Amino acid sequence: MVARRPRADGVAALSSASGCRAPRAGMAGQFRSYVWDPLLILSQIVLMQTVYYGSLGLWLALVDALVRSSPSLDQMFDAEILGFSTPPGRLSMMSFVLNALTCALGLLYFIRRGKQCLDFTVTVHFFHLLGCWLYSSHFPSALTWWLVQAVCIALMAVIGEYLCMRTELKEIPLSSAPKSNV
Repeated sequence: MVARRPRADGVAALSSASGCRAPRAGMAGQFRSYVWDPLLILSQIVLMQTVYYGSLGLWLALVDALVRSSPSLDQMFDAEILGFSTPPGRLSMMSFVLNALTCALGLLYFIRRGKQCLDFTVTVHFFHLLGCWLYSSHFPSALTWWLVQAVCIALMAVIGEYLCMRTELKEIPLSSAPKSNV
């Protein structure tokens, strides 16, 4: 038997004979609440940019040490260096691809949301485009630079999203009690 009782605010509340109440409107929301937090977003952008340049620097240094080449900022910011025709160009391209894989792990550990992986990937590469433009004083026009960046964006976003989705889809334990074997 369901009875309606008027509440203080004039809205009728449903109650049953057992005294159960209807759920509150504030508690019947989503699993996670998403609040726009610009400080969090800015700090994540700075963190991912740091991961991007830190790991790219490490990959370039490792590759340079293997071929006994001298490291240079041109490898990171000059669009004309990347190319298939020269060994330093191929090694730099390999470093960029390995960096995309490393940054996908950065998305997993620091962003943790599969829906946001593409956003942060494009943001990181947009700031890299601006950095290359400022460093070389001209807009990057080399086709190989654009191809490498497109491949790196695709790898970083897809692998980062895959890794984040795997962690998002893990089972959520509902009780902390040990399971009994039946």
